[in-house]
Amino acid sequence: MNHKLETFFQNINTSLGKIETGLLCLIIAMMLGLAILKIVMRYVFSASLLWSDIMLQHLTLWLCLLGASLATCERRHISIDVLSRILPKRITRWSNLVVDCLALIVVGILAHYGFIFLHDEQLSEAVLIGSVPLWWAKAIIPYGFVLIGIHILLQIGIHLTGGEQTTPSTVEGESD
Repeated sequence: MNHKLETFFQNINTSLGKIETGLLCLIIAMMLGLAILKIVMRYVFSASLLWSDIMLQHLTLWLCLLGASLATCERRHISIDVLSRILPKRITRWSNLVVDCLALIVVGILAHYGFIFLHDEQLSEAVLIGSVPLWWAKAIIPYGFVLIGIHILLQIGIHLTGGEQTTPSTVEGESD
């Protein structure tokens, strides 16, 4: 039963990671297309897109938070691995669980305040393009932290069902 549950958690984590990867590719394509459009508009038509700079700023925000979520999915996020280098392996597994629980608390706090921020932004009448409210672009802030929290929860589930967690030092393609 534990193996099935572990596989279930891993499959959800992997599926979310694939969706995030697709969104990241789409965002990069949008950013490149918008940058090229800006250049063409400026130098060919002597015109500018007033909304393009703010759009690029918000796409960068989406890129950062989705990238952080994907990094969490792959356990490639910023971590201090000094404990895993000095503690015995059996203790390291439990210290990783404690660190994940602490990270989940921090991410939960950030998501909470992100939702408060988003609510305040919804009260604003600012628009991004046409009638698209600006708060839509800022919605990634709390939801990005929620995605990170989901990945951490899934990794805690994998750990508790007996699965091996990939540590940053053992990720494929990296050497010690």
